[in-house]
Amino acid sequence: MDPHVFVLFGATGDLAAVKLFPALYRVTTREGAPEPTVVGVGRSDWDDARLQDTAVDALVAKDVDESDARAWAEKALRFARVSAYDELGPVFEVVEALEDERGLDGNRVYYLALPPSAFEGTITALGEREKPRGTTTEDVDESKPWARLVIEKPFGHDLESAQELNEIVHEHFPERLVYRIDHYLGKETVQNLLVFRFANAFFESAWSRRDVERVEITVSETNDTAGRAGYFDGVGTLRDMIQNHLTQLFSLTAMEPPARLDAEGIRREKIKVLRSTRTVKPSEVVLGQYASGPDDPEGYLDHEGVDASSRTETFAAVELNVDSWRWQGVPFILRTGKRMPQRLSEIAVVFRRPPVTLFQNEGDCDPARNVLRLRLQPDEGFRLSFDVKTPGSGFGVTTRDLEFRYQDTFGAFPDAYETLLRDVAEGDATLFVHGEEAEEAWRVYADVLDNPDLEVHPYESRTWGPEAAAELIQAAPIEEVGDEERC
Repeated sequence: MDPHVFVLFGATGDLAAVKLFPALYRVTTREGAPEPTVVGVGRSDWDDARLQDTAVDALVAKDVDESDARAWAEKALRFARVSAYDELGPVFEVVEALEDERGLDGNRVYYLALPPSAFEGTITALGEREKPRGTTTEDVDESKPWARLVIEKPFGHDLESAQELNEIVHEHFPERLVYRIDHYLGKETVQNLLVFRFANAFFESAWSRRDVERVEITVSETNDTAGRAGYFDGVGTLRDMIQNHLTQLFSLTAMEPPARLDAEGIRREKIKVLRSTRTVKPSEVVLGQYASGPDDPEGYLDHEGVDASSRTETFAAVELNVDSWRWQGVPFILRTGKRMPQRLSEIAVVFRRPPVTLFQNEGDCDPARNVLRLRLQPDEGFRLSFDVKTPGSGFGVTTRDLEFRYQDTFGAFPDAYETLLRDVAEGDATLFVHGEEAEEAWRVYADVLDNPDLEVHPYESRTWGPEAAAELIQAAPIEEVGDEERC
């Protein structure tokens, strides 16, 4: 990891306090890491001390010793106040002074934790400043310092705006210098999906339409939108969750083995999956909006700042279909919602039933489907259900699980942002979203975003969504598999 200045735009926001300061602390205090130099940028009337105090509070909340947190913050953090994000003179005054003071070579990371409305001006100002330094050429020149641009989602709000944003970015920074963050890709269990598939021939050989009936990707949240209606209302779950987080999980699940396990190889295969995915039809989407429930007297429309006639969805279930040799005819069901009974993220691969029913008691008993559940959070691991004979005479059948939990074997593992920030510093773009990938993801949902013909169904708080989704989602509810005798 080369010594560099980490320039954090939006340093006074919640993301910086909750995620980025703790991640920066862990990355820069690892053995062998260079001394940290972080310049926080914001429009608020802050100074170095205010930024450092905020970081210390954030670190202490993550169980870092206060004296260690204070020593790190005072060494690492400086603040640069700007009146607008396209007027960056004060930022470069601070950056260049620190580079001179600390003998740095001019390597810089620009992290944009900003509202999308500020992207164009900030990227343009950064590009104009970096061009004379020769850091933004297409060719790699090891003799020159480097500059890397990190962009937090959302990458546009539809296909057209994503294309416009990419044009602005590429006018000033080549794709090899751009790191679009989707924090789901930084989760250890998401990365392990690649190992699980491509290192275990047993699963990879069954990972196709021949053996798989459908795939379900679920991200359910117990939280609601109270207090953030200003952002969420008018955005909705399709944009906030489906188009990015769940679509990333989908592309990793459906991709072909890459020629090389690097950024180019992996991202190329993800793009191929998205190109092969049909544009979603309105009949393949169910939207919902949470209402009140026994434990939640306030529904979505009751939140402060939400219009009484709002059609913003807090639940979405979408069927994706991939026109490829591997996946033709296999539906991928993506579903996510707020105010659900349980917080979890998982990928469920539902295998086909045996072609012939051999084991029955009296009457009919359909053979069970084997289901592989890859749990991303919480209780990260996997669970494979299978049938065994019940002891005794006859052929009674019981469903049991084969389980593995990461915590039991490896203990705690790094936060997603820690992984991603380390990769940015090391120049590894494997876990970041390519510009073409972002555009293709928007294209998939182009016909259902803001579609006035789509009904938004109410669902009771702390349930698994509207009843209308049951037909689209044909699997059993997300519950622990019982151990009772099945047949």
